[in-house]
Amino acid sequence: MNSVRKTWKVGLLAGAALAVGITFGTVGSDVASADGHLYKERNAAMKMIGGNMKKLGEAVGAGDNVAAATAAETIATISDNVPALFETKSIPAESRAKPEIWDNFDDFKAKAAAMGDAARKVAADAKSGNLGSDPKAVVGSIGATCGACHKVYRGPKV
Repeated sequence: MNSVRKTWKVGLLAGAALAVGITFGTVGSDVASADGHLYKERNAAMKMIGGNMKKLGEAVGAGDNVAAATAAETIATISDNVPALFETKSIPAESRAKPEIWDNFDDFKAKAAAMGDAARKVAADAKSGNLGSDPKAVVGSIGATCGACHKVYRGPKV
């Protein structure tokens, strides 16, 4: 039984790492979108965070600590890379990014780090069996950091 769980866990972690690697494959290579910005990559990262928040809620509801830890670790990894997606100031028409990101870049980075810290805490709680069973509370512990950033640095839908 333990070897099956270990194999399953390794597979989940490898899958999460692959997904993060694909999403951020262009960050370190100085390759940007055709029009010179990383909007598509930024958008993909944010959607990946949202998708993993959903997976986290489902895992908590099902009592699946392994899947919860994997989702939270993926969120943490993405959050660690978010500032790199915004290093160059560019706001294409379809973007909701506000100029305040670059005016207060240290604060923006701190907010991304807070999301990573919250996600790592959830992952640690899941691994130790201390996660809790309320999906809203667990997801909300990370979601509050998302909202703190979005309130300041994301504009409304157009």
